[in-house]
Amino acid sequence: MNEEIFQKFLDGELNEEELDEETRQSLGIYVKTIHLMKVRFEYKPGKNLEDRVFSKLHRKRRIFSQLAIAISAAVVLLFVMTNVIFEKKPSLPSEQVTVSEVFDYLSLVKLVGDGF
Repeated sequence: MNEEIFQKFLDGELNEEELDEETRQSLGIYVKTIHLMKVRFEYKPGKNLEDRVFSKLHRKRRIFSQLAIAISAAVVLLFVMTNVIFEKKPSLPSEQVTVSEVFDYLSLVKLVGDGF
């Protein structure tokens, strides 16, 4: 096969009738190869396979969203339990009788003030 003639044919400069027999055979192999590559790269799966693949993807997304919802519910529940249910109620101050020594402090202050 002459590669220059084959390239001229691919560029559209020559017709198929102008090719020699060896180049025509190479052209047939080339066309079959291109067709097989096209079939291989343009594969479209059937409906059942497509449904199975998409169901697996949706299941993974669903698990992630369910996990996120469960974690957020647990955080909210923990917040409610610590701030509302177990809230410490303010205790009333205990009232006990104490001895007030204000007058003694005043006399001490006067004593110190007289020294200066």
